[in-house]
Amino acid sequence: MKVNKDSFKSLLKILFSLSLGLLIIWAMYRNTDMGELWSIIKSANIGVIASSLIFGLIGNYIRGLRWELFVNSLGYHPPRASLVYATLGNYAVNFVLPRAGDIWRCGVVSRYDKIPFAKTLETFLVDKMVDIVAGLGIIFISILLYIDFFASYLRDNSELTEGLTNFFTSAWMYAGLAVLLVAVLLMCTVFRKTAFMEKVRKFFNTLKNDLTRISRMEEKKRIIIYTILVWFCFYLYFYICFFAFDFTKELGPLAGLIVFAMTNIGISVPVQGGIGPWHFVVISSLLILGVAEKEALAFAGAVFIIQSVWQILYGLFGVLAMPYVKRELFR
Repeated sequence: MKVNKDSFKSLLKILFSLSLGLLIIWAMYRNTDMGELWSIIKSANIGVIASSLIFGLIGNYIRGLRWELFVNSLGYHPPRASLVYATLGNYAVNFVLPRAGDIWRCGVVSRYDKIPFAKTLETFLVDKMVDIVAGLGIIFISILLYIDFFASYLRDNSELTEGLTNFFTSAWMYAGLAVLLVAVLLMCTVFRKTAFMEKVRKFFNTLKNDLTRISRMEEKKRIIIYTILVWFCFYLYFYICFFAFDFTKELGPLAGLIVFAMTNIGISVPVQGGIGPWHFVVISSLLILGVAEKEALAFAGAVFIIQSVWQILYGLFGVLAMPYVKRELFR
């Protein structure tokens, strides 16, 4: 039986990223008394965590509404349900392969709503950029409000600082940049008249025109309002969970904002659903805020599992609902 080469590569990527996440979790939990950890989790108010879940769903629903504005700005008007379901399904697919949900989201809308894939991808990238700017803004505000926390974080996690220093001083990094620069120069000079470069130029010209149309859209205020609502919902999605545990419920909204800001760094690491890196930043942040190690481990484990199951459930609903959206009225 022959194994498809691309399928094999995809499987290796899945196993590698999942193994990386599980390795991080093992390193953090390897010396933990699981019986004691479970007793801490059992003492939590699971109802409070459950009540937070609605904000995760609302946040992603609004994210779908925001994406709709970008798609509409290019002259395409698919059913709103199609864009919302695709946005929800994005997260379930990401648990299979990191970032694959982003491509799936664009591809499934392109397939069912007859929109060129390049257009859905362009609007997705703009939508993603808005979230990146918002996420960086939250981190920056958190630093300004509680700079002592971040100073302590860097001091207590010196291996991160050393890793970044080694990366930016590595000869391999500069060699890679040099190779990339030479490749770009060759493409723009020696190979500029090839069919491939003609396609590249055509793509970037189209992209430039589409981004210009998006920048001139009239709904800029709605984009800002939607973005604020999205991130406020995600903040509540995380912070409400503080009230489920006796050791976090008195930390306050600023502490919740800081740990929430750190989770955005954790989920940026390309592993399934942030498994591992998310736990690391939450646990290390709670330790600096004065939470005991076993309690921080219990918080991260319980919240991550419950919220992940929730994301997978509504994500699967989005995936399964896509074929049944009524599209006749929009054609």
